[in-house]
Amino acid sequence: MRIKLARWRWIAVLGVFTLVAAACAQPGTEETTTTQAEVAETTTTTKAPETTEPEPTGYTLTVAIFSDPTTDNPWAAIDTESDVWTGYVNPGQGSLYGFQFPTYTLAPALAADPEPPTVQPDGDLWSVTVNLRDDVTWSDGTPMTAEDVVFTFETVKKFDGLGGNFPSAWPLAREDDPSTEEDESNNGVVSVEALSPTQVKITFNFDPGLAIWPFSVAIAPIYQKAFWGPKAEAAADSAAFYSESGLGAPNATAYNSSEREPGAFWRNVAIDNYWDQGTRYTVYENGAFTVERGGTTETYGGEPSGDVVADYVEGPYASEIVYSLYSDQNSAVLALTDGEVDFLLNPLGLQRGLQQLVLSEPELNVIVNEQNGFRYLAFNTRKFPMSDKAFRQALACRIDKEFMANTVLGGAAIAANSLVPPGNSFWANPDLEETCAGLSEQERLEKAVQILRDAGWTWTQEPVWDEANRDVIPKGEGLRGPNGEEVPDLTLLAPGPGYDPLRATYSLFIEGWAEDLGIPVKAEPTGFSVIVDKVFEPSAVMDWDMYILGWGLGVFPDHVFDFFKSSQDSAVGGFNTPGYSNPDFDALADQFDRAKTLEEARDLVKQADAMIAEDLPYVVLFTTPIIEAYRNTIEFPATTTLDGIQNWFGGVGLATSTKQAA
Repeated sequence: MRIKLARWRWIAVLGVFTLVAAACAQPGTEETTTTQAEVAETTTTTKAPETTEPEPTGYTLTVAIFSDPTTDNPWAAIDTESDVWTGYVNPGQGSLYGFQFPTYTLAPALAADPEPPTVQPDGDLWSVTVNLRDDVTWSDGTPMTAEDVVFTFETVKKFDGLGGNFPSAWPLAREDDPSTEEDESNNGVVSVEALSPTQVKITFNFDPGLAIWPFSVAIAPIYQKAFWGPKAEAAADSAAFYSESGLGAPNATAYNSSEREPGAFWRNVAIDNYWDQGTRYTVYENGAFTVERGGTTETYGGEPSGDVVADYVEGPYASEIVYSLYSDQNSAVLALTDGEVDFLLNPLGLQRGLQQLVLSEPELNVIVNEQNGFRYLAFNTRKFPMSDKAFRQALACRIDKEFMANTVLGGAAIAANSLVPPGNSFWANPDLEETCAGLSEQERLEKAVQILRDAGWTWTQEPVWDEANRDVIPKGEGLRGPNGEEVPDLTLLAPGPGYDPLRATYSLFIEGWAEDLGIPVKAEPTGFSVIVDKVFEPSAVMDWDMYILGWGLGVFPDHVFDFFKSSQDSAVGGFNTPGYSNPDFDALADQFDRAKTLEEARDLVKQADAMIAEDLPYVVLFTTPIIEAYRNTIEFPATTTLDGIQNWFGGVGLATSTKQAA
């Protein structure tokens, strides 16, 4: 699983922009949207008693992981090495705005403006000027300023936009090169200027919609110029830059990365001068919250209403967080139940046996949240036979998601069809059906055969359903495409059972369903990081056929476009691993980048979602609940949040404990 752009681990958020709070409303709750104007009218400041800074308890928080983080360079961590495990352990960088724990309310971080300012015409261009706080410091105690914002953008620009999350976070404006046949033009940021240490101007080559401002650039990472500037200047290319270690590099959280032993552990240590330590946050059900700091109380997002969903004083509390690596999910769960670790990071869901194990342990607390992510099957559409839509549709028709989720996987998974998980209810499309929905196994086989036959595919032996044996007898043989080309042996890469038994099992069933049709597919258990490296490597785009992986997502669903627009082809370092190219889809993506309202953006997301469900560069397979278990010696300020505590660096870092000081 890889981390999507909008999951920055910024934990010192100060204001509110409640559009995202509406977007994240849980199923069964009332969805409400507050406009920017309403936010401005209801922001108040009052005097409050001085907040007492908490005393660090000095304990060691131990956390189990079961895949090795790939880099300690925080730039590489969201580019070429941007998997979920690397994101968990790397402390978060700065940003102008961030998300408030646990409601995902968009809120100022470095920015002083309570809500993102409006983009204005600026000659032939468009620009936005953001005022910055003067009291935010890096973890080394030095001020975070406009110069850091400028430096970050200039570094991205120096290395030609970088890859991974960067083209989404800091999209570069590009002009088309008339000497080439390809269209290299791109809407994005032209320049970033420091008007003063506390004021930054960002200029665009078009009038950006919500997808670009604020939900990309305003939450984009900001890195410290003092530390990274000399390294960026000396590096000849991004590979050389990424080879620099980031252990101990200043960041925007209460912890510094301190020590890493590949294959064993990662350690972060608390800083003793965190600028936001002692601030009290009280968060309400409707997304509004109050901040008590320095003798004043600020209220953001209108009048608070509903229950208090979190009430906490900013730490740090643990003197260090140690992430211990275990060989697989089973051993990580056993380490938790045996008391070796306090908390288990697990984005994958738990099979039934492991669920029962943690539920039966009296010294564990177990919480369940909806996941903002999904697992999927991807086709390499650059090569035959995956390049033929009928091939993809026929194989998708054979995949019975409800049978897999409810019977084979024993309810540990939830069948999914939309690119937006149901927990992100404002954006999800519950009416989107799977290919061949509602058909029996026999009907699925016959429909899949019909899809291929109608598209000009042939067999030397066509598959037939044998009613007496309730099986495909004979199986298909000698399958050839419309041009007479025989289907070669194919490989389906999937994580092995030690890492994720759900996807491993799924791959074996897909192998069987494919072979019924005469498609010679072999499921190949492969290390998670090996798959990631292979399918996202620009030079290896022709070296794979199909794979199963997963995504962890941001609450604003720009991923629906980033995963499939042609400019994001993984051949040029983007997220579009299938190499999907559709001018109609690209046109929707351009409209999405310009959409100014949530309603307009949501309509475009649903159109794009339906287009992908028809063309099937991906087959969305399933999602899982986020099941988190932790020792009852620790406590969190909130446990109900989309994607769980593990989605928030601050959620883990806010753990208090009755353990003895280490």
